[in-house]
Amino acid sequence: MNEKEMLSLLNKELGEGSKIIRPITGGMMNLSYLVNDKDGKEYILYIPTAQANEMVDRFLEKEHQRIIYELGITSKNVYFDPTTGIKINEYLPGTSIDHTEDIDYQKVAELFKKLHNSIVLSRSDYAPFERFETIYEKEALSFGREVSPLYQELRDFLFAKKEYLKSQRLTLCHNDAQRSNIVKTPDDKYYFIDFEFVGNNDPLYDVAAFGNGLVSEGRKLLDKYCNDKPSEEEIKRFYLWRIYISLQWYNVAITKHYRGEGEKHGFNFLDVATHFLNNAKNAYDGYHLEIKDDEVKDDTVKLIITTLDKVRHFLRKDGGDCEFVEFKDGIVYVRMHGACQDCSYAYNDIKDLVEVILQEEVPGVVEVRLA
Repeated sequence: MNEKEMLSLLNKELGEGSKIIRPITGGMMNLSYLVNDKDGKEYILYIPTAQANEMVDRFLEKEHQRIIYELGITSKNVYFDPTTGIKINEYLPGTSIDHTEDIDYQKVAELFKKLHNSIVLSRSDYAPFERFETIYEKEALSFGREVSPLYQELRDFLFAKKEYLKSQRLTLCHNDAQRSNIVKTPDDKYYFIDFEFVGNNDPLYDVAAFGNGLVSEGRKLLDKYCNDKPSEEEIKRFYLWRIYISLQWYNVAITKHYRGEGEKHGFNFLDVATHFLNNAKNAYDGYHLEIKDDEVKDDTVKLIITTLDKVRHFLRKDGGDCEFVEFKDGIVYVRMHGACQDCSYAYNDIKDLVEVILQEEVPGVVEVRLA
């Protein structure tokens, strides 16, 4: 879309006299522009790249934009063409937090929880591993380039944990919750932008996505998200998802390079690919520093989570939910959500329902407690 076409769209949707103020940098999937109407009210115009349109269901994105706006954690969408992916959102005054070091991690964690604690789910799961193999990696490999030994080593390690990660509880997730997609306003509030990849996923995937720049930033957010007491299982999932996300974006960057998008936009996507491969290695190192891996325990945890899903069906009927936190010394620790969180009967639910079923179906479980 050229400048004349953009102005024509703006004049039609925002009124005559609308203007393009400036392009906005950041993001690998959209060209973005700050624009305003004749009264000076500001908006963001998003124009997706060809690769983005191949990866994104725009009708779902429009639906997700509305859901998240109703949660009060993003701006209002005023124009959305699902056939092209072009959209116009009201501008959130402030700055995306990839441009500042002044970040309140506690408030960012609360923003994530507002999304993850929503009783509304998407009608689509993000399905990360299917997406990885059939879209990102498949296209990156189609150019016939030699696969990096480090990439292969990290991929093998990650995919050995595939079934464990796929067994986790799913909530509504952003799935691209990096710093550039979070805006801090002058009144110190935080909001999400950019909902191309929203879908049901493990909520710790979003926390891991925050570490796109530095793994340590995501790890810091994990502490706040888990009330400064993340369990070993939560730390483990964080690092595994961080490896996944880094390898995913590595493949995206490789594809963009071989498609010639770097030359078109004056951007070196091979440098981006190198960053994400190093980022994945940092997550891999962090995993081995903090986690005492136990494959037998992995199998038990997977069975606990699968069994809990049967219990969650009953709890969700009354607006509640139950999340696995940790299995340690025969004790399963869970966290209650929704109506169950402050319910006086939560202890009875745990003992009379959750504990009984887990003891019957999972060898080694002796007790269930609130985390």
